Amino acid sequence: MGGTRLCGYGGKILRVNLSTGKISTQPTEKYARRFIGGRGINAWIMFDEMSPEVHPLDPENLLIYGAGALLGTMAPFACRVSIETKNAFNGGVGSANCGGHFGSELKFAGFDNVVIYGRAENLVYLWIHDDEAELRDASSLWGKTTWETERTLRSDLGDEGIRVSCIGPAGENLVRSACIMTDRAKAAGGSGVGQIMGSKRLKALAVRGSKPIEIAKPEEFMEAVDEARRRVERAPDTAAYRAAGYYGVESVSDGKPWEAGFRPVRNGQDDYWDPEKIRKVSGEAMARYRKRILACFGCPVGCMPWMEVEDGPYKIRGEGWWNNSSNSYCTRVDCVNPEAALKCHLLANQLGLDGDNAAVVIAWAFECYERGLLTKKDTDGLELTWGNHDAVLAMLEKLAYREGIGDLLAEGVKRASERLGKGSEAFALHIKGQDTLDGIRISKGWAFGIVTAPCAGRHLRGAVHSLHPEEFLSYEGVPRRVFLQEQFKAILDMTGICLYNHGILSWETRYEKTAAELLARITSSATDIDLSAEKFMRIGRQVHNLEKAFNTLHAGFTRRDDYPPQRYWNEPVKSGPYRGERLDHETWERMLDEYYELHGWDRQTSWQTRECLERLNLRQVADKLDRFGKLPS
Repeated sequence: MGGTRLCGYGGKILRVNLSTGKISTQPTEKYARRFIGGRGINAWIMFDEMSPEVHPLDPENLLIYGAGALLGTMAPFACRVSIETKNAFNGGVGSANCGGHFGSELKFAGFDNVVIYGRAENLVYLWIHDDEAELRDASSLWGKTTWETERTLRSDLGDEGIRVSCIGPAGENLVRSACIMTDRAKAAGGSGVGQIMGSKRLKALAVRGSKPIEIAKPEEFMEAVDEARRRVERAPDTAAYRAAGYYGVESVSDGKPWEAGFRPVRNGQDDYWDPEKIRKVSGEAMARYRKRILACFGCPVGCMPWMEVEDGPYKIRGEGWWNNSSNSYCTRVDCVNPEAALKCHLLANQLGLDGDNAAVVIAWAFECYERGLLTKKDTDGLELTWGNHDAVLAMLEKLAYREGIGDLLAEGVKRASERLGKGSEAFALHIKGQDTLDGIRISKGWAFGIVTAPCAGRHLRGAVHSLHPEEFLSYEGVPRRVFLQEQFKAILDMTGICLYNHGILSWETRYEKTAAELLARITSSATDIDLSAEKFMRIGRQVHNLEKAFNTLHAGFTRRDDYPPQRYWNEPVKSGPYRGERLDHETWERMLDEYYELHGWDRQTSWQTRECLERLNLRQVADKLDRFGKLPS
């Protein structure tokens, strides 16, 4: 399995045909000089190789792992892996991302990307180790949770250092909100990536490597890395993150970070939660369960808490508790029991459920129950009353195993509401067909970035937010800020730099270009690919346009798909300091015009023009869109 080795990289792309069992490799260099790594290489392969006729659950759908170009090096915060596929919810771009140690181990084994296609006859796992890969029988892993799967593979392979990325029961049962779990606690969520992996009868990837990563210009590389680490140590948030983790810093009992409306209440009926309830699950309240802070590979800070509920009905221990967790298991279902909420979070990890998407459809069911559209007969005897945390726990199990009402919810909130009818579609919160977690009526930059994101309804792409209310309430300048953030986020995903802590690299100016310049220096010296901040941002824009083109070609999205859920247009915030706030339809239309203009896209359809794509050196993309009649006339 030889291949060309490129500095900074593992050197090879692994291709695995599950239908035939054939495994082959190709040099990473074929793609890296153009699209750097991670999500960039994944996006090109997805667009270039997949036919629009392929259904998400067809064997021909691709599932691609891409380790960021800086993983396995000393670059701080380089730990992220991108996973791309055809979206299980809408047939467009499916994209997920996670941290941990798996990606670096993959590069140490000699591989940068893994392209998986076909469908195995029986359940298998992929064992990757030092330039070698083989498919092995996984029948004994059927039905095991993600935690059990990792533990079993390490035991069977006789190495506790093995890194595992796998699905749980939710993926096996083809639940659309199934995720892929890596290193027990790192969820690649959204887009139904776990369902796609389950449809391929692939239970896990297990990786172990010992090969070094060669740096092209060691002295220049270490100078840039040292500068990055100096910035980390000077940053005012560093000590707080190390002590309390991400949630501990971002969630305080005075309620201020909660008031921007990120955490929708009772399925988005409101975007304000009673401060007394906030205090019960705030960062300070959750601190009693936090035993230590853990870090991903290459992270000099750390943000992941190890949590323990030591006794009682919700006794559990494990990694993780995030802002998203408080969205999913607290405000969205009006739960104030911190131990039950923590149990929900860790149970979802074990079951292989994306907590974001799972909570959306569960909260929708709670509102249906409140309105009398579902009864105890429909819910298998469960009382879906707001705040009933035991019902939420039970619903997670039903969802993952498609038991009873869980079979309805397993299709996602759009399909579930269409099947139930009775007007439930009006409060089914989805964007481009995918369940969406965030409240978006208050922070306008957050809203616009989430709604226009190609991967549908996710906030880690173009969403922007200011800490000042007069700014986050304003529509002014939002399209341009989102336009720039999209490109910068692509840089992070190509290099594998973590979004949570990247701001530390530019904290002195709070300007993303500062971080882009530093990342260009680090990446250039590691790989010997000539990069500047401007060149890197341009490549980021190319990647974003690849995904946009994929959506146009495969899902047929147009301007109407860049609209928020109707609830956020029609129903204002009911209470709190931002009572009355909602998204204004007329202003939204003007923002879309400005945003499309910045990209060079057609205002009427939102489609890309040939001029736009050729200016980005994407003529092949324009030609393919043209063949399918997807360029504006």
